[in-house]
Amino acid sequence: MSKREPKEQLPAFKTGEECIAFCHEKGDNFYLTAFMLEAWIGMVIAKTVEQYAENKSGSRHLQTGTGWEAWQFTFGHAKPAEWSHILESLARFANCETGEAELASQMLTLTGTEDKHGAPVSMSATLAKAKGGPASIKEAIAAMRYMFQRMAEWLEAIVHWETHWMAAVAPITFQATEERRELANLGIMQAGYAGLNAHGKDWWRFRHEELASSFHGKSDWRLVGKAQSFEKWGALRNAGVDELTIFWWPLLTRYRWTDRDMRGLLRRVLPHPDAYPLRDDKEFADYRKKALGLIKGNVERDKSAPDGKPTGWRAALAMIDKLSE
Repeated sequence: MSKREPKEQLPAFKTGEECIAFCHEKGDNFYLTAFMLEAWIGMVIAKTVEQYAENKSGSRHLQTGTGWEAWQFTFGHAKPAEWSHILESLARFANCETGEAELASQMLTLTGTEDKHGAPVSMSATLAKAKGGPASIKEAIAAMRYMFQRMAEWLEAIVHWETHWMAAVAPITFQATEERRELANLGIMQAGYAGLNAHGKDWWRFRHEELASSFHGKSDWRLVGKAQSFEKWGALRNAGVDELTIFWWPLLTRYRWTDRDMRGLLRRVLPHPDAYPLRDDKEFADYRKKALGLIKGNVERDKSAPDGKPTGWRAALAMIDKLSE
């Protein structure tokens, strides 16, 4: 049995300038790209948390393209000639020991699963399926751009689930303002400090120092201690339905599934297929809108797969190891 490749340790940079100086010292620009990847993922997390913290259930709207918008904001200046470096850095970043890197690793796994069992996602798979001989430069650029966009959509789904779960388990972290949310998260991290990796501990220390200075003498600082001692943990009522619906939403939007398609696949793999909210299509549609903030954007009426196997169904089952080959 081969040994797993050890996780790479990333420094917790406080500023971009500090990161650039480190790149010069090491002669490796990967660290700046990793810093930007962390910023990209952080933006997606912040926007998703904002939906939960500032909107009540029934008024939220998730998986709306925030991941791709944040990608364009962060990497939109990069020229096509630089995209291969970004992709290589992303693969390396996914093997680093940080929370954001773990999300990136999940994103690449889901992208690869769809690429194998669904429609093409990677540039190589897209161009291999294209007809008419070798691809033009324009076609190659379009294929790679779509790959980045699709990865952003998968990241959005991953972050949506993490946020949805956290909102139920630790509602104290979903404060009214971004500053108070960070204070609460700082307290939660402090409670589990011993279990943090080196990067997490470094980040916690410098943010704790900065926030302690900023909130010195202010009542909001007490939120850190309150979160640290928080014990009123909650739970999701329909965790299985919620998790799969959130994770399969990118498949629904790309392959134009109906609620009947989604509900049929959920009923196929979940232990209580006849329980709420899977008893009928209308009930499920109402649930995913109000409880999960998932709203279909297309105007045209999609058609359900007559055999219960909509396009992309193999990718859905492969994601949860339910695909028999």
